[in-house]
Amino acid sequence: MCIRASTDSVQRVVLTSSCAAIYGDNADMQDMPGKIMSEQVWNNSSSLEHNPYSYSKTLAEKAGWEMADAQDRWKLVVVNPSLVLGPATNPKHATSESFDLIKQYADGRLKMGVPNIGLCCIDVRDLAKAHLAAAFKDEAHGRNIISSTDTTLMGIADILRPKYGDSQPLPKTHAPKWLVWLVGPFQGFSRKFVSRNVGYDLKADNTKAVRELGLTFTPIEQTVNDMFAQMIEAGRT
Repeated sequence: MCIRASTDSVQRVVLTSSCAAIYGDNADMQDMPGKIMSEQVWNNSSSLEHNPYSYSKTLAEKAGWEMADAQDRWKLVVVNPSLVLGPATNPKHATSESFDLIKQYADGRLKMGVPNIGLCCIDVRDLAKAHLAAAFKDEAHGRNIISSTDTTLMGIADILRPKYGDSQPLPKTHAPKWLVWLVGPFQGFSRKFVSRNVGYDLKADNTKAVRELGLTFTPIEQTVNDMFAQMIEAGRT
């Protein structure tokens, strides 16, 4: 991460962080006030050995706050998005974890069942608006959870089912946790990840971003269907 604000006219810096800097595993919700993530909480469960991506997001944001606190010329506003979904600007060449996740609903990898894992999601178009609001609205300050919907992996399938249930290999059942624990290491998931995420909901408090950034959200049904339809049209399924 690099923050450069050497120009005297710079009054505000917007840093794109992540909800991964707030939590590492879904099980972390059990220790949070109200069992919901808020801007006051930091990810303390990730490390180089466990959830290194989330660990990197946490360290990066903390470094940003250290830089901001070391001076008084500009202020830092942080955007903490959850899982970003929605149509891509270049669908034929889109690559991201979000893209790969949704692609699995069409390529058969999830046909036999999905783990019961909670998700928090935000439409990419709403996230773009959040960045602009963080940059220019006077009320914007501090960390801001940008998340519209609490759902699950099966919840995504249920959104797609009315339109694509007959044409795509959508999952219809949850894979048992014992089975996910058994095969997880062969699919790139540690057993610690399985034990701390499967069977746990994920919830995010977006009250601050709604109040201070003035956000309204695209319905998750529109987000998922727009993304999936674009992927099919682009031949990426």
